[in-house]
Amino acid sequence: MTARFVDSNVFVYHFAGDPNYGKRATEILSSIERGELAATSTLVVTQVCGYLKWKRRQSVIPVCLSLLKKLTSLEKIETSILDFEEARDMQAKYSFDWREWDDLVIGAQMKRMKISEIYSNDMDFDKLPEVKRIF
Repeated sequence: MTARFVDSNVFVYHFAGDPNYGKRATEILSSIERGELAATSTLVVTQVCGYLKWKRRQSVIPVCLSLLKKLTSLEKIETSILDFEEARDMQAKYSFDWREWDDLVIGAQMKRMKISEIYSNDMDFDKLPEVKRIF
């Protein structure tokens, strides 16, 4: 199974109707809706819901959760303590700043799932040699 990981900014751009990146984010989600295999995690869902809450767009959270449930070709993985331990090891290996912690956890999740490509506009992922960023 070849799948790509979907980062939080794809969902945020889609739901915010971002003028610069919203169209591309919607294209990515539409491709997944049509059956493209992809994955995301509970960490990403938490990031998206937290962002929507921070922007006082709580009313969009149920819509986001409904979309996630509807996207049957999008695997939703649980975030585990082992992901955090792997992220800690990656942080030491690559001398990453702790501000990139969430990205390291996502990188660890991708490693666990044997996924090397991520849909993301976050250039911090370019620093991880195991990850190819696509947006």
